[in-house]
Amino acid sequence: MSDQADRLRQMVQARSAAVALADPPPAGGRALEPVKAQSLVLTSGKGGVGTSNLALNLAIALGEASQRVVLVDADLGLANIDLLCGLAPASDLGDVLSGGGPLADALVTGPCGIRILPGAHAMRTLVEVLGDGPKRLVAELAELEAGSDFVLVDVGSGLGEGVATLAAAASLVAIVTTPEPTSLADAHAVIGRFRKLAGPGRLRAVVNQAASAAEASDVLARLAATSRQFLGAVVTPLGHVRADPHVPQAVRLRRPFVLEYPGAIASRGVRRLARDLIEERQPMGRRPGFFAALAARWALSRVAR
Repeated sequence: MSDQADRLRQMVQARSAAVALADPPPAGGRALEPVKAQSLVLTSGKGGVGTSNLALNLAIALGEASQRVVLVDADLGLANIDLLCGLAPASDLGDVLSGGGPLADALVTGPCGIRILPGAHAMRTLVEVLGDGPKRLVAELAELEAGSDFVLVDVGSGLGEGVATLAAAASLVAIVTTPEPTSLADAHAVIGRFRKLAGPGRLRAVVNQAASAAEASDVLARLAATSRQFLGAVVTPLGHVRADPHVPQAVRLRRPFVLEYPGAIASRGVRRLARDLIEERQPMGRRPGFFAALAARWALSRVAR
């Protein structure tokens, strides 16, 4: 009985902490400022579909449109966004945690003013980092988010550890697939895992490397129909990016393709995605920001174990 009572007290304390993160008291009696940043988790069912490259170039396209963007490389085992844009960060999130320095030490300014938080190879999941790391780190990340319009999070495979928690904390989840049958099958597996995400329109699909706009439209329609019929999930199309030989050329040059080949068909597709995201962005009101929600969810999950 005593163990059960202790467990209940811990859960109440964790939930209180979650509420405090989600709805902090006004400072000096002032009304809370709305959380403006739209958070978008980009994921896929398998590697090799171009999720990281899409995340980077989408962030830059948003930056070109005068949006304040934070790009988080949360694919911690295979972090490579810095390589894709020719950056060599002196430190990463892992260094901040081990050395106790400020978050600013790990942030890198990328093209068009985007701020990149490099992932750390062989590090724990981002969820655990926020849950076990110093409280000041969550506060610094929340402050970073408060000064942004978009927070993009590249998580790699949607079947990886901790990804479901990342997805649940985000405003939108974009599942990236190619038209290949194996990629679509893997995308369905991720959709099945995320189907309980609350809120209409939160699950989105992006077709990358499409041969044509017609092929992309067909893939998106079939993905939405089969997800609804067999998984009970509502998946809304976000858009597509055409296959383009300029993309691998830019990768070899370690340059973002939207900058190296601005007129390329893939670059135009990414800018269309950015424009659509900007047009539909809504003020987030008093809901918790992405990083605060992550920390709160981790606290609750540890107590529930």
